[in-house]
Amino acid sequence: MKKYFFKMALTGIPVIFFMCALVALSSCTKNKNNRTDLIKMNGLLYKSGSNVPYTGREKAVLKGRIIEYDVVNGVKQGEMKISYLEGKPQISGQMVNNKNEGHWKYFYENSQVESEGDFKNDMPQGLWVWYFQDGKVREKGEYVSGKRDGKWLTYEENGKISVVKKFKDGELIKNKN
Repeated sequence: MKKYFFKMALTGIPVIFFMCALVALSSCTKNKNNRTDLIKMNGLLYKSGSNVPYTGREKAVLKGRIIEYDVVNGVKQGEMKISYLEGKPQISGQMVNNKNEGHWKYFYENSQVESEGDFKNDMPQGLWVWYFQDGKVREKGEYVSGKRDGKWLTYEENGKISVVKKFKDGELIKNKN
């Protein structure tokens, strides 16, 4: 799984798309590692046995990660965190009406920021930056409505630009090494 996250980071695909699937599963899955009492019905979360949409903080363990998020009237709303079992952060951000919104951060296992950027209506929007584990910039570029757009720069560990790509509406139109 770690290699998969790394590959997504290098290709500019926010890890949150994968992790949202984990969050969705944690809302309605019961197994030995996850003791949630929440179930999903008609797009809303309920405590098992209740007919009133749930409001509160959900915390569950799923696939070796601690997933925490706020729920208001059955809808994921507010702070969302995914952590490694030791408590170190893996992902943090905000949810509005079950959608990723605002600034999100993704972390390496050593707690160094791996990537960060904003979401608007559940899609990456604006500047996103990926980092090497020492904190130097690895790649950066802009998203418009969830698609790469404009100039994207990839850096070597010494800070030198190694690749310049130009995107238009998510399509690569120019690649310069």
